Amino acid sequence: MTEAAFRRILFPLVRFLSRIGIAPDMLTVAGWLLSVGSAFLFALGHIQIAGAMMLAGGIFDALDGAVARESNRMSRFGAFLDSTLDRLSESAIFAGIVFFFASSAAPWAALLAALAMTFSLLTSYARARAEGLGVECKVGLLERAGRVAILSIFSIFGFLALALALVAAGAAITTAQRILHVARATRI
Repeated sequence: MTEAAFRRILFPLVRFLSRIGIAPDMLTVAGWLLSVGSAFLFALGHIQIAGAMMLAGGIFDALDGAVARESNRMSRFGAFLDSTLDRLSESAIFAGIVFFFASSAAPWAALLAALAMTFSLLTSYARARAEGLGVECKVGLLERAGRVAILSIFSIFGFLALALALVAAGAAITTAQRILHVARATRI
């Protein structure tokens, strides 16, 4: 499903939330809380429930910016809060997964989760750093929404290790694509 199709599906909900006055920052915080809950469930080994909760948190993450735009309540602080809580959400979820595998005597899976976390955070950092240099950097194979979708849906169906491998590989490729993009954009 493309991002545009996903937005069309969510648009009635976005319009409703905008009309009843839900603050976009409330949606951001709600998504973060769901992600933290998901992290604890991953750590405890409740993989499928954790995946479902992570997916719900991802939906809130998709809604906050859309509601901000629809209700004309965009703010610099809201953008900052969204980005910051997104990183905290990702870190918490991966930490929960690393803990689960480490406590289950699955060191290779724990390492895979750590690699997925590293490259996931690097994709976001590369974009933020590029934009700090004045270079738009929305390029790459696997952005946050894709990572959330893969990790949550595969977890729901019991394929957590496969999801981690896909996220680690996709995020590593995305990081490389962003480095190359910025290298080309900043050459004199």
